[in-house]
Formats: sequence, C-alpha cells, structure tokens
Amino acid sequence: MDTLDDRVTLLERAQLLHDATLRRHGELLERHEARMDALAANLIALREIQDRQQGMLEALTTLAGQHQDRMDALQRTLDAIKDMLDRGNGH
Repeated sequence: MDTLDDRVTLLERAQLLHDATLRRHGELLERHEARMDALAANLIALREIQDRQQGMLEALTTLAGQHQDRMDALQRTLDAIKDMLDRGNGH
C-alpha cells in the first residue's frame, strides 16, 4: 500500500518532470523563433539580391540594344565603303 510520503514524492517527481518539459518546450520555441527570424532576414536579403539582379539585367539589355545599334551603324558604314570600292572612284 502506498504511503502518503510515497504519493507526495511521486507527485513532486511528476511536477519536476512537467516543469522540465515546459522549460524544454520553451527553449525549443525560442530556437524556432530565432531560426524563423534568421530565415526572414535571409529572405529579405535574397529579395534585395533579386531586385539588384533584375536592375542589372535591365541595364545589360539596354547596353546590348545600344551595342547592336552601333554594330548596325558600323555595318552600314562598311557596306557603303565596300560599295564605293566595288564601283571604283571614277578615275
């Protein structure tokens, strides 16, 4: 038969186990929140990188268009020179 002391000891042990479980759960929640905060910061940084990449892509696209315009102008100049050479200079 259980004595009163045995039941109190068992209740105290259960309370200690419960307290330890709550503490551990609190620690896990704190670590989870810290990881979520770090993840949110990483996502913000990734979005900033993505925005910069988009800006660079737009700048490169513009530069590529300008380059193509210059190349087209040079090709027209070369074609005109070639045409003049093919026709001779009239002498």
